Amino acid sequence: MSDLLDREFVVEVGGEKYRLKPEKIWVLQPPGKPGVVIALFKTPDGKKVRKVVARLPP
Repeated sequence: MSDLLDREFVVEVGGEKYRLKPEKIWVLQPPGKPGVVIALFKTPDGKKVRKVVARLPP
């Protein structure tokens, strides 16, 4: 997961697109369902946005 912290992702907020590196990444995996990797981004204007950046196999 550390390789995901070093990558830049395209994040769309309010109709504008930004290329941002995530501040934090975590796995969300409900019992019995495939998981996803969620990333937290901070835009230049101060907004914080969460986005799914990867899907885990079931």
